[in-house]
Amino acid sequence: MSIYASVAINLDGAFSLFLSYLYLFIIGSFLGWVIEVFFRRFFSMKRWTNPGFLKGPCLPLYGFGLCLLFTICYCSLEYICNGEGVPAYLNELEGYTYKGNLNFTYTSLIVIALIGVGMTLLEYLAGIIFVKGFNIKLWDYSSLKGNIQGIICPLFSLIWILVGVIYWFLIHPFINRSLEFFTNHIWGITFVLGAYFSLLIYDFIQSCRLAGKLSGVAKKNKFVVDLSKYQLNIHLDKLKKNKDAVWFSDQAEMAASKLKTKFGELTYDIKRHMYVNNEIPTVASAKSDETPRTKAERLSKDKDLKK
Repeated sequence: MSIYASVAINLDGAFSLFLSYLYLFIIGSFLGWVIEVFFRRFFSMKRWTNPGFLKGPCLPLYGFGLCLLFTICYCSLEYICNGEGVPAYLNELEGYTYKGNLNFTYTSLIVIALIGVGMTLLEYLAGIIFVKGFNIKLWDYSSLKGNIQGIICPLFSLIWILVGVIYWFLIHPFINRSLEFFTNHIWGITFVLGAYFSLLIYDFIQSCRLAGKLSGVAKKNKFVVDLSKYQLNIHLDKLKKNKDAVWFSDQAEMAASKLKTKFGELTYDIKRHMYVNNEIPTVASAKSDETPRTKAERLSKDKDLKK
C-alpha cells in the first residue's frame, strides 16, 4: 500500500474536519517548539531557552503552519495536478481524483511557491499582531537585509521555500498516514486532544496576562519589547541572583567557620582554668583527667555510699 494510502480527512463531516485540523495544529506546535529549542541552543542564542510566547512546549505559529502546508498540498493534488508524471513511489494516491490540468512537475513548482509565500505571510501576520496589539516583537530580523519591519526577510522566505520542498516530497505522505490513523482511532485520541487543548488554553490565558503587563509598560513608554532580549535579561538576572546566592553562602560558611573556631578556643580556655596550673592533663602527664568539680562529685558519692 502506498504511504499516502487514502485521504484521511472526511470532508463530509465538519466535526471530523475540525478534529483533524486540531490534531495537525497540536502536532505542528509541539514539533515546531522542539525545532526552535534546538535551533536557539546550537545556532542563534547558544543556550537553552523556551522559545515563543507560551510557557509550555507549544508554538502556535508552527501549528497553523502545518495546517497551511497540509491544505496547500492536499488542494494542489486534488485540483491542480492531473496525475501525470507522478513519481513511482507516489503513483498510487488513493482518494485523489486529479481534477487539475498540470502534470506533477508544474504542480510541484506551484506548491513550493505557495508554501514560501503562504508561510511568509503567516509569519508576518503573527508578528504584526503582537507588535500592533501588545507592543511585543516575538522575533527580530532587523539586522538582516531586505527585512520588513523586522518581522519577515528574504533569507527566512528562502528557508520557508526549503521547508516546502522537504514537506512536499518527504513529510506530507506521512502526515496523511498519521491522519488516517487518527481518524481510525478518533474517539480515543479525542480525549488526549481535549486534555492538551485545555492546558493550551490555560497557558494562553496566563501568557496573555504577562503580555498585558509588558504591553502596558511598553505603550506607556512608547517602545516595543523584544521578547528574545527580554527572556535573555531574565536569564542574566537569574544567573546574577544565583551568583550572589553562592557568594552569600560562601561568606556565611566562612563566618560560621571562624565563629566555630573562636567558640572552640573559648571552650578550651574555660576548661583549662579548671585544672591545676591551667594545664589540661593528658594520659601521659596525669593519672586522671578529672576536674575539681567532677572529683568533688565523685568523693561526695563515695561518702554517701559509706554512710
